[in-house]
Amino acid sequence: MLMRAALLTVALAVLQACGTQAASLSGAVPTGTAPVMRMNISSNQLLSGTLGYTGSYTAVNQAGPGVYTSLPAPGMVIARGQVLYRVDGRPVPLFYGDAPAWRALFAGVSDGHDNYELQDNLVALGFAPAVLRVDNAFDWVTATAVRRWQRSLGLPQTGVVNPGDVIYMPGPIRVTAVEPRAGMFAEPGQPVLEATSTQHAVLVQLSVTLEPLVKVGDAVTVTLPDGDSTAATVSSLGAVAVASSGGGQNGPAPDATVTMTIAMSDPSAGGTLDLAPVTVSVVDAVHQNVLAVPVVALIAEPDGRYGVEVVSSGQRRAVTVTTGLFDDRGLVEVTSPELHEGALVEVPAT
Repeated sequence: MLMRAALLTVALAVLQACGTQAASLSGAVPTGTAPVMRMNISSNQLLSGTLGYTGSYTAVNQAGPGVYTSLPAPGMVIARGQVLYRVDGRPVPLFYGDAPAWRALFAGVSDGHDNYELQDNLVALGFAPAVLRVDNAFDWVTATAVRRWQRSLGLPQTGVVNPGDVIYMPGPIRVTAVEPRAGMFAEPGQPVLEATSTQHAVLVQLSVTLEPLVKVGDAVTVTLPDGDSTAATVSSLGAVAVASSGGGQNGPAPDATVTMTIAMSDPSAGGTLDLAPVTVSVVDAVHQNVLAVPVVALIAEPDGRYGVEVVSSGQRRAVTVTTGLFDDRGLVEVTSPELHEGALVEVPAT
């Protein structure tokens, strides 16, 4: 809110300075004309946000006792089928799924969703025979696909998948922290690494006073640290408000906020930035079918109001206007009984 108020104060100060100069140097400054337009005008609220990655995952070792012989480095991106780490040289790859491995899977084991997830990964990695059906049953065809996958990793071709043989995550991951070091003892149940998804997102701690301005699905604009802007969408709004720290008996009450998550339309727009400060522009008001002129057409009047110079048949006529919304395109809503769509107003020459 303070950012928006500061920007508006600066804009009005610039307008006043420009308008005074145009009035005092009438005829001395090169000018042109611009038409009065009828259109929709919107104003924006500028919010501070943080660009990071969605999701927070922990990989837990189930590979049994041994020694970590290989571990990933923070920042690495690991996709389906790629090795996350090794215990005693044995690879533990990443599979995609929403449930942890909890039992041994082999031909004849009882049906379950874990069979489905295993088969789905084997198909995606190209190890499944053409006759394999992705379902909840582990049959001999599934066992054949498992043996092919085990052979590709240099493992004994048993056709059996034990809980510690793979780690399931919802999708590709980006490693953020690694708990152990190579050479350390690998204990079952020990956290191995922390990770996020590879999908960028922007988090905004949104004041509850501004919450009515936005809803899930709203289009917003994100300005990155390098000044580039990218289209984005509000993907979620927190349901629980949290009071920020600060304030007290002798100060204002702390502001309560909810977390707003924003998904960028171009997933690559943020590059490899993480925890980077960004600005989010949210539409906070829209006036439809109003008259608008370029902001630079405004002239500050002595009584604090604004006017424009209407140009017609080579003659200039001062018209006092009431201003409304200012938008990001350099336009401002104006109201006056003496203005109509298509009229020409004076503006500084470009």
